[in-house]
Amino acid sequence: MTKKTFQIYFISAVIYFVLLVIIGILIAVFEKGDNRIIFTTFKDLLPLLISVPVTWLGFCMQRRSAFLQQLRSFWSKLVDAICNSIQYTKLSKPDQKEYATTLLKLSIAIDEIRSLFYNLPNGCNDKGFYPFEPLKDIYFLVEKLEYGDNFNPNIVDETRGKLLILWKEVRHELLKEFEREKPTFSHSHWVEVEKSKIYEQEEIPKTPS
Repeated sequence: MTKKTFQIYFISAVIYFVLLVIIGILIAVFEKGDNRIIFTTFKDLLPLLISVPVTWLGFCMQRRSAFLQQLRSFWSKLVDAICNSIQYTKLSKPDQKEYATTLLKLSIAIDEIRSLFYNLPNGCNDKGFYPFEPLKDIYFLVEKLEYGDNFNPNIVDETRGKLLILWKEVRHELLKEFEREKPTFSHSHWVEVEKSKIYEQEEIPKTPS
């Protein structure tokens, strides 16, 4: 279950509980008479009325947790495939095995993402559009490099630059799906100036993020 879907369900449950409270208050205020049959019936049904959304929220949380586990597993494979692709552009004359391994990892990542996300809606046909096109474009860029005697070293620098740009784009969108928080303890000399002392003492260059 994606973050957006979970948020919709959670907000819907909150609204449901608020409505229950409002309905209960209105019945208590406006029902007249000694018996107060409606209010008594409402109180008797309240455990059932509460248990349904609570059970549904529990189910949603389980699905969200399972989705995040699958997404983290996929993320590790994706990072491995992308890093392998970037390293491929740094080889002087890669062989067929290195070429096949690089494309295989990319192909697995491209297809595995289909198990996580539906294709984007397309009015022209039922298949829709692949949700993260840069991944397929990365595959085609690496495929174009080829291997062995056909390997073209003249375009590797340009290709590497394009790979990094495409990876940055898709990574930015995919990371939105994770539940991330600011670290309690961090080490960033750009945020905390005092953390940069070790860099100055050891004459280590500080690379911008």
